[in-house]
Amino acid sequence: MREPPDSGTAEVLDRALAAFWRLGYEACSIAQLVKSTGLQRQSLYNRFGDKEALLVAVLRRYRAHSSAELRRLDHPDATLSDLRTYMERVLAIQSERGCGACLLVRTSFSHQMRLRPVRRSVLAGAREVRARFAKTIERAVGRGKVPKETNPEQCAAYLYTVLNGLAALAGTGGTSEQVAEVLSHTFRTIERSCNP
Repeated sequence: MREPPDSGTAEVLDRALAAFWRLGYEACSIAQLVKSTGLQRQSLYNRFGDKEALLVAVLRRYRAHSSAELRRLDHPDATLSDLRTYMERVLAIQSERGCGACLLVRTSFSHQMRLRPVRRSVLAGAREVRARFAKTIERAVGRGKVPKETNPEQCAAYLYTVLNGLAALAGTGGTSEQVAEVLSHTFRTIERSCNP
């Protein structure tokens, strides 16, 4: 894969990311990528290689964006409230962009998961999200905000499941009030006990 480190590459990747995220890999044709990125077909191939190589680059870019959002949880004072705010922001971004779900999750259901670089990127990105969740929960345990027997990794997996389930709820007609109530119930559950 070829990806020169010029400033235009990030912008092109963001445009390709939006197309893949909104349409899904299979439905996102080269013609659509040409339209979305503003690059001609040959320029796309010259810069990134084939469509699958472009997907790998897009997943890397998506993970960089995700990492930037997750940095809010790295602060030593980050709380469960910050974690909820992160989840709300993710759902809002998905709604605004008409994407319906996390790009990593969408990709995990595609045939492209058979490709080692795609699978590696999807799994690593999901692990990073859950690890940041777990660290925040671990701090909450230390502050006595959740029961001391709480397993941060299991709790993080639970929250990751809820987050992606809420995307499905919102995408299938669930109201914003229902989404908010599920989040409230989820965090009340965590504060009582989070060992699903």
